[in-house]
Amino acid sequence: MKGISYRGNHICFGRYALQALEPAWITSRQIEAGRRAMTRNVRRGGKIWIRIFPGQTSYSKTYRTSMGSGKGSPEYWVAVVKPGRILYEMGGVAENIARKAISIAAGQQRGPRLMCIRIIGTSNRRYANIGDVIVAVIKEAVPNMPLERSEVIRAVIVRTCKELKRDNGMIIRYDDNAAVIIDQEGNPKGTRILVRSSGN
Repeated sequence: MKGISYRGNHICFGRYALQALEPAWITSRQIEAGRRAMTRNVRRGGKIWIRIFPGQTSYSKTYRTSMGSGKGSPEYWVAVVKPGRILYEMGGVAENIARKAISIAAGQQRGPRLMCIRIIGTSNRRYANIGDVIVAVIKEAVPNMPLERSEVIRAVIVRTCKELKRDNGMIIRYDDNAAVIIDQEGNPKGTRILVRSSGN
């Protein structure tokens, strides 16, 4: 996908906004997930505008379908987003609340969903902690991205819902699980590397 967004790239309704920095296909489920995350975070105290609409259909063929049988059945609806496009706008809340809500919504938009298979370096541990390298399989892939569903990858855990207790007594807990996809040498893949993780 080439070019930038020349329309819909300015704040029109609210005071704060989430803007795309790279091209992507955003599904209708991801748009709704971002809206729910923002509404839950502001506790119905502000107003939210959705500036994109999933108006394009993505088709897929079943396995072993012969050539010349058409383009397949509709699988999901997507919004084609170019760099610079405003995704959400928010108003009627303080800046710190808006920043937190928009950052949560941004985490819902991109990144495949992973399922942990094995924790590298351990044999009997059931759950992974922050900093552990895991072998995972992609359960839900992002459209128009190099990673595909059922692909086995390596990732390092960067956030967990389970509390982490430091040596000084401080307890750290995050709202979700997240990991960074890495290659065999341990280097992160891609430019946007934060992904949502399910399970461990």
